[in-house]
Amino acid sequence: MMATAVKRGGWLAILVVYGIGLGAMSLVGILSPLTVRITADLQAPAAAIGLTIALFSLPAAIMAMVGGGIVDRIGPRRTLVLAAPVLALADAVVFLARDVWLLDVGVLLAGVGYVGVLNGGAAMLMGGLDGATRTRAMALWSTYAPVGFSLGLLVAAPFTTAADWRLAPALHGAFMLLCCVGTVFLPQVPPRKADGVPVRQQVGRLFAALRRRDVLQLAVSAALPSMISYGTSLVAATYLAKVHGVSLAASASIVAVAKIAAVLLGGTVTGTLLARDFPPRTLFTIMVGVGMVAQFLLFFPGSPLMLAVAGLMGWLFTFGALSGVCMAAMPLVAGQALGGGTMAGTVNQFVSLASFLTPTLYFASSAWGVYVAIALAGLVVALVALPGVVGAQRRSAPAVSAP
Repeated sequence: MMATAVKRGGWLAILVVYGIGLGAMSLVGILSPLTVRITADLQAPAAAIGLTIALFSLPAAIMAMVGGGIVDRIGPRRTLVLAAPVLALADAVVFLARDVWLLDVGVLLAGVGYVGVLNGGAAMLMGGLDGATRTRAMALWSTYAPVGFSLGLLVAAPFTTAADWRLAPALHGAFMLLCCVGTVFLPQVPPRKADGVPVRQQVGRLFAALRRRDVLQLAVSAALPSMISYGTSLVAATYLAKVHGVSLAASASIVAVAKIAAVLLGGTVTGTLLARDFPPRTLFTIMVGVGMVAQFLLFFPGSPLMLAVAGLMGWLFTFGALSGVCMAAMPLVAGQALGGGTMAGTVNQFVSLASFLTPTLYFASSAWGVYVAIALAGLVVALVALPGVVGAQRRSAPAVSAP
């Protein structure tokens, strides 16, 4: 009965989960271009906002894996029902902040809510859907972070010169309240029972994925493209403005719009190809090659602006495709042995740690050759790490038609 309900309302559930994911990430995108306005209003040093934004990633970097196990215990629906209001509350704290310390509390609270979304969203799609619909949904889910960040940039843009920057987080809070209402449409995905299991064994299950080589390989394959994409986003706007003589505002807008269009396209195309049994390893290999060329075109100083923008879009499309392959492979690698939350938590732990280290790595040098070298090395390692069982499992898995 539950499976029928999920199939009938599958795409509505996907939209709700994806919307919560967009909201979770867009607050960081909102704060980033408003840093000067915020620090001036709160009478704080400009450098203070860097720590504030970093606090958003701190909970995930510490407890993504444990959080995934908790999702399996309480169920992904309950996790998302709890996470959405936490994010709305974080917006309220940011809106009311009159000093940088309260702003830090608001952003840290948003980071706690994000841990629930990070693992609960993937677990909901893995456990509540199946077949081609699940494959497409997981590929789409792989795009929520960059798309959400970019939407945040666009939401904040009108308030960079407006009288009150607080209207931006207020709008974001209203959207999160809408997401809270949307959670009533999420299907019930049964939690993994722990009846009669000793506490020590339950704790051991949280880290069970670390004993699986294929899970660790997939986590590395997912983390490195995310690291490269995050680093590229951090430096691309400033780099394009510096090298090609365009304004920083125009450059940031180019990056935001390109990211939304290209990443969504990459994730959607990947989901469609994988749902039609296109070999995942072949697709991953092709996109690694495309990504290498795109990174060179983006950062090579001799590239005209239009060619550099094409390189940026090519890279973002590549990232959407690479992430889509990894996300779609998660339920296949997890199998029956691992819960969706545990699987998602393990992969996201690697992604979160890589993201936490990325700013230091990319800001250590401004040389274009360093950016390209980081990308080339990371893509090669990601391709080598991709577990060979992914392609075999995909070809042997029974095809289930989307409703």
